[in-house]
Amino acid sequence: MLNRTPTHLCRRRHHLDARPDSAELLSPTLWYSMALLMVVLVLPRCVRAQLPSDSHDTFVLSGTVVNSVTGEGISRAMVRVNGPGARTTFSDDEGHFQFEGLPPGRVTLSAQKPGYFSEQETSGIGPHRVEIGPNTAAESIKLDPMSAISGRVTDATAQPIEHIAVRLMSRTVRDGRKIWEPRGMSETNEDGHFRFGNLVPATYYLSVGPAASEQRILAAGEKPATGFPHLYYPGVPDLSSATPIQLSAGQQFQADFSLSPVPLYSVTGSITGQPPDQGVGLMTLTSSGDDILLPIKVNSELGTFSLDSIPAGSYILKAMANAGGVPLRGEQRISVAANLDNVHLSVAPTVSIPVVVHLQPHASGAGSNSAAPANEERPPVSVALLPTQPNAAEIFSGFERSGAVGGRNGMVLHNVESGSYTVNLMPQPPWYVVSATYGQTNALYDDITVASGQAYPLDITMRDDGASLSVSVRVPDNTNSPRAFVVIVPQPATKPTPHVLRNVLSTSTVSGLAPGEYFVFAFDNLDQIEYTNPDALAAYASQAAHVTLSANQQAQVSVDLIPAGKGE
Repeated sequence: MLNRTPTHLCRRRHHLDARPDSAELLSPTLWYSMALLMVVLVLPRCVRAQLPSDSHDTFVLSGTVVNSVTGEGISRAMVRVNGPGARTTFSDDEGHFQFEGLPPGRVTLSAQKPGYFSEQETSGIGPHRVEIGPNTAAESIKLDPMSAISGRVTDATAQPIEHIAVRLMSRTVRDGRKIWEPRGMSETNEDGHFRFGNLVPATYYLSVGPAASEQRILAAGEKPATGFPHLYYPGVPDLSSATPIQLSAGQQFQADFSLSPVPLYSVTGSITGQPPDQGVGLMTLTSSGDDILLPIKVNSELGTFSLDSIPAGSYILKAMANAGGVPLRGEQRISVAANLDNVHLSVAPTVSIPVVVHLQPHASGAGSNSAAPANEERPPVSVALLPTQPNAAEIFSGFERSGAVGGRNGMVLHNVESGSYTVNLMPQPPWYVVSATYGQTNALYDDITVASGQAYPLDITMRDDGASLSVSVRVPDNTNSPRAFVVIVPQPATKPTPHVLRNVLSTSTVSGLAPGEYFVFAFDNLDQIEYTNPDALAAYASQAAHVTLSANQQAQVSVDLIPAGKGE
């Protein structure tokens, strides 16, 4: 292939050196030798000039692993490069690390060490990406030290209380909504101490209360006369009055309780509604909906129950059974200030809520329902019921072809227990929801209440002449991560989750927006932004873009990137 490679400059040099008058003075052998020497000396230089000079170059990646709180280097942290030339190494005593011989290209860089969390684990940010090449700078990897909550539980005389249950839950934000998650349960030791370690920065709630394993030295057959109630930190009976514990990275929080004994009582009663051959379970919940461990005896054959040694206070008794695969539920609120007898709970099947969808194609006119009925084909919307009370499960709609809605195919929300719910509607563009009602409740703006044994259809009307909106995000030049999370909130705000565009680099488009007014936000991080709550977004309203959309409109809007937590 050498005879095809020389450039025109190389060919010109051949012509100059091989002049006809010179060739006539040389013998054929000498001419061949000189020509061959010229090819050997000149041609390779022309070929080499066209080959990349760095085809086999490798580079060095160095940096430091640091404590995000103190800024100090972290020794013996395991550092890993993933990508071309994957490698693993450990930081030295000062936190420095170095990788040599890396090929050019984009890699991800990570570090880990016991007792620390990565920023990806605590903040949910994307992977740490580095471009390997001649201009690669030294990198800094931050690790967040783990946090902890510890404390001591004592009585009014400062004596330790042992074997009392301590529960930890966190309040986090998921998909723009505040949720409660249990984080663990422990018991105090003989000195009244407890501890929860390995915690990420978050908002926590702590509670103490009776434990089933509580041990007391009593005479045979004797029951204790007093005990300790269930309380939330710093010593209140309900969750709404509790003090949140806001942990930062590496924080060691001390949470002590001082409990005063209260009288203990017994509660007896009966449970009806369950099949005679089926067992029944009973739970004791606080008035805030938290399960607590109290000794419960249930006689399924007789349908009776008894609770011994229950501290004075307010509770929810919840009975659970099953009949042919159908859940049975029943609950009763009680206030215990003396022995209670003949408390009655009746279990009934959980309700199924049919979802009836009316489609209004814009070509058929605003008042037309002549579209293909939603009960014949799967409608372009998903529905979820989000419980407003802690420790309750979400319920998602399903599509059935077995006569679920008026003897026809349709969507159904099954096994809905009594309680309050937010209806979350997720339409498929270009369709959008015009209205949603449950009984007399406007589900777009208010939570619905489901009563035991009673259910209304969830009636939804949809149109397909939605607008589209192209959102351009203005990102400052000094922003480390140029991606944005765009939140498009109707005004006034509705209960369903707003439209969200994730990982927007510059411009992105959403379709199927209902005609009306909107606020458009662009955040650098959504992890702790409760964007379904208008009050939480109020602090950022001055930095949002405002747009009014009409049916079938194609609009554009620009918005500045908002650092999370930088509301005005």
